Amino acid sequence: MLAFGNVDASQQLYSGDVVLIPLEDTEINQQFFYKNSLITTVIENKKPHLLFGIPYGSSFGTNSFVFITKTYKKIIELNIGQKEFGSQNIKINKYKKKSKEELDRIYSEKKEIIQAKKVKYKNYPDINFMMPVEGIVTGVYGTQRYYNGKKGNYHNGHDIAADTGTPIYSPSSGKVILIGDYYYNGKFVMINHGNSLISIFLHMNDIHVSRGTVVEKGDLIGTVGNTGLSTGPHLHWSVLLNNAYVDPLGLVNNSKVKLDN
Repeated sequence: MLAFGNVDASQQLYSGDVVLIPLEDTEINQQFFYKNSLITTVIENKKPHLLFGIPYGSSFGTNSFVFITKTYKKIIELNIGQKEFGSQNIKINKYKKKSKEELDRIYSEKKEIIQAKKVKYKNYPDINFMMPVEGIVTGVYGTQRYYNGKKGNYHNGHDIAADTGTPIYSPSSGKVILIGDYYYNGKFVMINHGNSLISIFLHMNDIHVSRGTVVEKGDLIGTVGNTGLSTGPHLHWSVLLNNAYVDPLGLVNNSKVKLDN
């Protein structure tokens, strides 16, 4: 869900939701940080707003989120509700013990992703996203996953099953900050849509963009595949906001919920 308007503490939100917070005239030229991460700024109705994602696992009830600038603090109170995200059992072939070379590769790839997240692309993002691919939803944000009965991490994105080779389109404009073929991700693309609002597309079959490519909404970026740690042809789409994963569907057209002004 994308909530926008003046933030009302009585409006119930959930982990992974996205909130659009209007700025006062005196705050327009300020840079706000939350836990050392720069908060994304967007333009809505010709005025700047902060785009903030409710971190997964936030405490239930009224939460005070402290946004810091060089000169003062802005405190936003949001009411976080308890939501049952459900669970998903995934059966995979038994993992083989990873070799030192594989472990070194995984470690190196994680470092590359961390560095890519720091790449700056100063641009007000278009937050009216489109779906990147057509297909069948097989996994949603927030689901607790179990692998062969063993508890794993929560699902940080949206899974869409489709035939291998199905086109994948950029959900919004942005700049490609990383591509690769990684141990877990398979072939993937990372796009910074502006001001550190980032989409990540995993398990692709083909990649049709290069690092540094500037894309528009609807541009072809690749095709659906089954690469990396994957149980079948599908797209895993994650969205990072303020260095936290949020529900991608909260940015898709027709999924917005307006808060009371």
